[in-house]
Amino acid sequence: MTDRIGEETPGAIVAVVSSDDTDLTKGYGTTAIDSQTPVRADETLFRIGSVAKTVTFTAVMQGVERGILDLDEDVNTYLAGSPVEVPDTYEDPVTLRHLGTHTAGFGTHLNPGFVDDRDDLTSIEEALVENRPERRRPPGDAVAYSNYGTLLAGHVVAEAYGSSFEEYVQSEVFQPLGMDHSTFVQPVPDDRPGELATPHTVDGGELTVANPVYTDWWPAGSMSTTATDMATFMRAHLGDGTANGTQLLEPETARTMHGEQFGRHPAVNGWAYGFWEDGRPGDDTLAHTGGSIHFLSYLVLALEHDVGLFVSYNARGGDTEVDALQAVITDLVEEYDLGFDVSTADHTTGSAAQQRAERVAGEYGWTWEPESATGELTIRLLQATIESIGGGELTFDMAGVDQQRFVETDPYVYHERDGHDVLAFDVEDGDVVRGYRSSDTQFSWEPVPFQERQLVAGGTAGIALAGFLLSMVGWSGLGAWRWWHRRSDDGSPATDTPPGTDDESVEPKPGDRE
Repeated sequence: MTDRIGEETPGAIVAVVSSDDTDLTKGYGTTAIDSQTPVRADETLFRIGSVAKTVTFTAVMQGVERGILDLDEDVNTYLAGSPVEVPDTYEDPVTLRHLGTHTAGFGTHLNPGFVDDRDDLTSIEEALVENRPERRRPPGDAVAYSNYGTLLAGHVVAEAYGSSFEEYVQSEVFQPLGMDHSTFVQPVPDDRPGELATPHTVDGGELTVANPVYTDWWPAGSMSTTATDMATFMRAHLGDGTANGTQLLEPETARTMHGEQFGRHPAVNGWAYGFWEDGRPGDDTLAHTGGSIHFLSYLVLALEHDVGLFVSYNARGGDTEVDALQAVITDLVEEYDLGFDVSTADHTTGSAAQQRAERVAGEYGWTWEPESATGELTIRLLQATIESIGGGELTFDMAGVDQQRFVETDPYVYHERDGHDVLAFDVEDGDVVRGYRSSDTQFSWEPVPFQERQLVAGGTAGIALAGFLLSMVGWSGLGAWRWWHRRSDDGSPATDTPPGTDDESVEPKPGDRE
């Protein structure tokens, strides 16, 4: 961390815990590049963007445990007294299970409620009504990361308890655990202990102070917290719902939340409730990233190893994009021996393997579906091209951001050469239905019709928009897009930058930041 302070960020907070002990909480650097005030683990607040979603969905699980909420009930059941309503576009309703696994099928907004002026902030209810997206696909069909879905889940909690979302989380999550510095309220209230770290960006390779940014989509990413508070929250999840003698969730509820709630493909990771699965299926590791406009955060729960890791920066942009924070996590993963070796699975060969490679070759787009024409154009520019290069081997290229080589280990399942990523396909009657990559936790891939391919959608303006979108992607954790991805045998960090983390709360790559 010492080497990174002043280069990647002015300040940072780190927490390393087990279920029954806090191994480390520490602040590094200063609260601002032009200040001598040191970052303190127990006093300095950082905006954690989409990592806040793990708190929101913990609140949902409390309601399920108490019999007030049901994961498989139509969410409209809980909105009877509210102007918020999910349209009945499809026969099957949207449920809380869909919201916690990002499978509700909502379209995505490019801007999830970011405003520069605190006076422009609206209520959660108003944000839901004014920004209601279309239902683009049946619920439970595919993962498509949704900030709106988390916003809706937070509102359901508030309606169920006859409270505001912020008040509920304060009284039922933060206060019981002694997370006295944590809050979803924006700006941080004057009577709240501690001091919020100053946001920064990178301008011309130099760290500069940035103006604060707020979000109307509070449950999706407005939380501010300290390293000490996050240590307690992680310990509660590692400890079957209990930390410091306080039971946040019943053990069975915690295990349900941590178990797979939606599987994308047996060969790749899926979603627990509010966390995505990291690593390989069955590795029992959960994670979430957060990227607001000027902050980056990363949380990992290695359940089998009983280790929790949390890191947050008060800078974002340029060289401080997600791969910089990912490198910190990678170093910790290697130090604690939480990782896994590069796949040594036998590679398939022969004419059948080559035929399968040729069958899956083509252009693929995301299951993410932006609400705006601008977002749709940008998504097209971020499509992936898969090519067969002989011997059953594939290359994967996503708009120059990701360039990888994969070899087949089972029919239609491919492992990255000298890496950890996995690429898999659903094929029916000889046609590819959908593709999945382990490092793409927040969406899946679908074959692209000719008229929507990159060459058709390209152009200078579109490329500029794609760059803008990538720079915004982070609220949800598209920034975290991977840390298992692209680590070589010696543990060197990924060299490419995943789209997104959050500062005020941003979301996955193309457009609807969390």
